[in-house]
Amino acid sequence: MNVSPEALWDRYRGLTYAELPDDVKTVAGHCIRDWFACVLAGVDEPLAAILREEFADRVGPCTLVGTGLHSHATVAALINGATSHALDFDDTSMSMGGHPTAPVFPAALALAEERGASGAELITALVVGIEIESLLGSAIGSKHYAKGWHVTSTMGVFGAAAAASFLLRLNTEQFGHAMGLAASQAGGLKANFGTMTKPFHAGHAAERGLLSARLAARGFTANPDAFSGNQGLVEAAGVGTLDQARLAATDGRWLISDTLFKYHAACYLTHAAIESCLQLHTAVDPVDLSTATVTVHPSLLDICAIPRPSTGLEAKFSLTGTTAMAILGFDTASPATFVDHIVQQPTLQEMIRKVVVETDSALRSTQTVVELEDKSQNAFRAEFDSGVPSTDLEEQGRKLAAKFAAIAAPALGDDASRFTAGLEALPDLPDVRQLH
Repeated sequence: MNVSPEALWDRYRGLTYAELPDDVKTVAGHCIRDWFACVLAGVDEPLAAILREEFADRVGPCTLVGTGLHSHATVAALINGATSHALDFDDTSMSMGGHPTAPVFPAALALAEERGASGAELITALVVGIEIESLLGSAIGSKHYAKGWHVTSTMGVFGAAAAASFLLRLNTEQFGHAMGLAASQAGGLKANFGTMTKPFHAGHAAERGLLSARLAARGFTANPDAFSGNQGLVEAAGVGTLDQARLAATDGRWLISDTLFKYHAACYLTHAAIESCLQLHTAVDPVDLSTATVTVHPSLLDICAIPRPSTGLEAKFSLTGTTAMAILGFDTASPATFVDHIVQQPTLQEMIRKVVVETDSALRSTQTVVELEDKSQNAFRAEFDSGVPSTDLEEQGRKLAAKFAAIAAPALGDDASRFTAGLEALPDLPDVRQLH
C-alpha cells in the first residue's frame, strides 16, 4: 500500500459522509460520544485547569468543552485534546498503536466551529483523520512504539493534520506540505506515562496538526516525503523501512472499525488483567489470597508496569495496581477510583505487594493470564484478550451510552438529555455550532 501524501489524498480528499459504510458511520458516532464523555469527565482534572489558566487570554470562537469558555482554534484543540486524554479513559486502536480520537477530533471540532462546517463534514473529517493516522501507524511499525515514542502523539499529529486539511479543502500539494510540517512536529515520549504530560501529548498533536494544515493553506512549505523519505520520521524514529506486512493487512479495510473502547479508567493494556480477575471474583476471598500472578507479553513492562503505584495517575499504568483493585472489588470503571487517597489505602497497598508480573512472549500485547493462589495453595486461572473489536455495534452503543451517563451526565446536569440528543442528530446538523 502506498502511503505517500499524494496517494492518501487521492483516496480521501473527496470522501463524503454519504459514501461511508453504515458500520463506519456507527463507529464514528461511538468515537464522538465517547470523546465527549471523556472530556466532560476530565474537565476538573488539574492538568486541564492549568492549561486553561495558561491560555486564558487567548479568546476565540471555539468551545472549551464543559467549561462555558471559548478560545482560539489551536488553543481549543490543545486543551480539549489534553482534557479528553486526562483520565486515560478514551478509545484506542491496535492498527494505529495509540488513541485515535483524542488527537484528531479536537482539531476537527475547533476548525468546524470556526468555519461553521456541518455535522456530516465533521464526522467525515474524523474518519479521514483516523484512517490516515492508522495507516501511518501501521506503516512505521511496532518498533517505533517499542523505542519509546508515544504513537497517540507521533501519529496523531498526522491524523489531526489530515482532518483539518479535509475541512480546509486543501489541494494535493498543500496536503503534502501539511504532512511534512506534521512530521517535523511529531513527538511524545513514553517516559512521561503516568504524568500530566501523557495527556498533553494528545492535545499537542491536535494543536500541531491543526496548525500544520492552517499554515499549509497559507502557502507554508515542507517536504511531503518527511514521513517515509530520506532522513524522515521512519528513518529517524522507526527501523528505516515501512512495515509492509502490517500495511498489507490494512488493504481494503476501514481502520476506524478497529477502534477499541475502554470500560475501565486505566491504560488499555491493563484491561485484560482486570477482566481476568473479574472472572475469578468468586474463586478466592481476598483475605485468603497468597499470590496473584499476572502473565503478559514482555512489551507491557515498558508501558504499564509501575510496580508500586502511589498516585492515581501511576495506578492507571500499573498492572500490579489495577489487578489489586480488581481483586479487592474496587470500581475500575470509575475515574474516581484512580485518585491518590484511594491508591494509598493500606489494604490496597498490601494487595499490590501480593501481585507478581511475569512475561510470556507467546502472548499478544492484549492477552493476559491471571492465576490466583490461596493460602492452601489452591490455584485458579483465567485469561482474557482485550484486543478484539466488538462486532455487536448495538451492544457497544448501549455500553457507551451507559458510560456517558455514568461519567459525563453529572457534569452536564439538566442539559444532559439535550446534549445527547444533539449528538444523535449530529449527522443532520447544518452547523456544528448548534451542538452546544
